[in-house]
Amino acid sequence: MGKRSTWMLAVATIGIGVWVGSSFTTVSNASSQLGSADDPVVTKSYVDQQIQKALGGNLNSGASNSSSGSSANNNSNTSSGTKNNSSSSSNNSSSSSNTSNSNTGAATGSSSNSASTSATAKIDIVELRPGKTLIAKAGTQIIVRHGNATVYSDGTNGIVDVTDGTDLGGNQAITNNHLLLFPRDGRGVMVTANQTSNATLMVIGSYDIQ
Repeated sequence: MGKRSTWMLAVATIGIGVWVGSSFTTVSNASSQLGSADDPVVTKSYVDQQIQKALGGNLNSGASNSSSGSSANNNSNTSSGTKNNSSSSSNNSSSSSNTSNSNTGAATGSSSNSASTSATAKIDIVELRPGKTLIAKAGTQIIVRHGNATVYSDGTNGIVDVTDGTDLGGNQAITNNHLLLFPRDGRGVMVTANQTSNATLMVIGSYDIQ
């Protein structure tokens, strides 16, 4: 009985050894077949080249078109931005020029108004003695502030009493503090010789005293 068990154990050991040996042989054979013509080992560059050939070169062409389109868009946007900046600068220059002209016009207008006001604001206070006559130029304005005075005229026409809105003829008495307007040369205001005091006149414009 003991001999039979020993023999069976020996057979089993030999069988296991044979199986293990065949397994190593199979693995070795499989390893020796890697990279053969039936199962070659290839690189990434080879795979990319084959894909490029299969696509007919469209991969690089698409990338080139994309780059060209991007560059064109960038150039277009840059040019557009430059034009807009130039236009904005031109508008700012025009606005500055208009502002300068407006200020110049305002200053000129202000100077003209000031000069006009100074010219019309000149008032002479004249003390007209008895027997004297003030001959006014056309457009002169006179107000008799004090004393007795009459209209002097070399014709039938007289002067305008602006306060009353009436005409005054020659030798007609003048009411004090009324504004008188002389439409033409040769007419004026006189103080008769029989008066005992001067007449005080406010005169705006040109005149002569005779």
